[in-house]
Amino acid sequence: MVETDESDFPLGCLLSQYEGRRLHPVAFHSRKLNSAERNYYYKIHDKEILAIMEAFKEWKRYLWGEEEPITVYTDHQNLQSFLTKKVWNQRQIRWAQELTNYNFKIVYRQGSRGGKPDALSRRPEYRPEEGARHSERSLLKSEQFQPSVIHQKRNAETALVPEKSEPTSLRIMKLSDKAIIPTKGSRFAAGHHIYPLTDGLVPGKGQTMLETGIAIGLPEGTYGRLAARSGMASKMGIAVGGGVIDADYTGEVNVILRNQVKADCVFKAGDRIAQLIIEKVANADAMEVDNLGITERGKMGFGSSDMNPKRCITSKEEKIKICFLHADIIENQFFSAADIGYHSRVIKEREILSSAHVNAALTRTMNNTFLNKIKAAGKEDEKWQDRGCELVRLRESGKKMLDEWIEKDGLLYYKNRLYIPENEALQSEIAQGCHDTLVAGHFGQEKTIEIITRDFYRKRLADWIRDYVRSCDECQHSKSPPHAKYGLLQPLEVPYAA
Repeated sequence: MVETDESDFPLGCLLSQYEGRRLHPVAFHSRKLNSAERNYYYKIHDKEILAIMEAFKEWKRYLWGEEEPITVYTDHQNLQSFLTKKVWNQRQIRWAQELTNYNFKIVYRQGSRGGKPDALSRRPEYRPEEGARHSERSLLKSEQFQPSVIHQKRNAETALVPEKSEPTSLRIMKLSDKAIIPTKGSRFAAGHHIYPLTDGLVPGKGQTMLETGIAIGLPEGTYGRLAARSGMASKMGIAVGGGVIDADYTGEVNVILRNQVKADCVFKAGDRIAQLIIEKVANADAMEVDNLGITERGKMGFGSSDMNPKRCITSKEEKIKICFLHADIIENQFFSAADIGYHSRVIKEREILSSAHVNAALTRTMNNTFLNKIKAAGKEDEKWQDRGCELVRLRESGKKMLDEWIEKDGLLYYKNRLYIPENEALQSEIAQGCHDTLVAGHFGQEKTIEIITRDFYRKRLADWIRDYVRSCDECQHSKSPPHAKYGLLQPLEVPYAA
């Protein structure tokens, strides 16, 4: 599985694979776009395809010639423009020719679920020195499209085409001119009536296989069941055997009639002898396990259900873990924790790691000595004290708190970041820990801003950090000069005349 993302100046991609039901990362890759790519790949769908091509090029040894389709996740539905484009430019034709070497499918996924490739494509060290000149925007909104899949083709000119939708109706093909198409007895009848091709009979206490002269095509995810007609079963004792038709069977449909009485049953061509019912089926794969779990019945076999016929039915409330919402609320599906490992719908929709899981795992703590310094510095900052008193007053009066502001243990937080007071010594201590130490490594302005603003907040904090980094003595000494080396000093010419 490949995840890609692209922003104005860098791109990022991630290669992962499943081991059972666990998703493990294999490789990460990100790089900065060169000036030509930033200038010429001005359309966002071109940039997203560029990220996919970069991933295929980087991991060619893993992805080239794979038999199983490679799933590529992207957060831009603007790739659908390739589904309707009539004339491609030379660059897109080269891409299409290269894509024919890979067995892949591209799936749209919301950007909020792509935390890993998004982080790779927004690394601050890839930011241009003069800053990004424009922000990434798409002309059309994602809600204006339906999720679409880009499928592989061997022709370079039609390498990207819409995925063909599976038929949803029952398809009938006549194999004989005398065959009769199945019909329904009423508008809401469950089954279609099946007609024999020729006259015949079913001997008493015997069975007969009848030809129908038709072949059927079933919708995906269903099977056909041949059932007896209630009139023939009650009046003539006729039952139907071997009544399962798989969706991938396209041969002639034959019906086995079994006569459960002694008298022969005579029928003619055109009589209704059985009915075809289309039912949905869960295509679950077989999986070997060491334990089936504990159930109420266990290994008790035939007749075990009659041992305690008066037992009461017990029920317990299950907490909903996953919900699939649909436009029609009747079709909404709810699943508990017990369904996650077994239900086919939940297994099919495997959730990959998102930024929410990563953010929950990245918890940082600060020692009490440093927190006491912040409280002491806050007593000397009037704005810090006013903000704290206002938050305490709103909390005690039961009124709504200010947006994104929290007061906890005498400290102020804005958007889960510690609000630091106006104190030069305290700010310098924070900057030294995030910039000057051996662990920090004297990063540049943008990287230092990102590190500090993860945990701290103050107005115009970014401007103060830029001034601090520019005034760092070690950074100025180790900074490579952009110009050529200066030449040797030359003595001035001695004047020869006054």
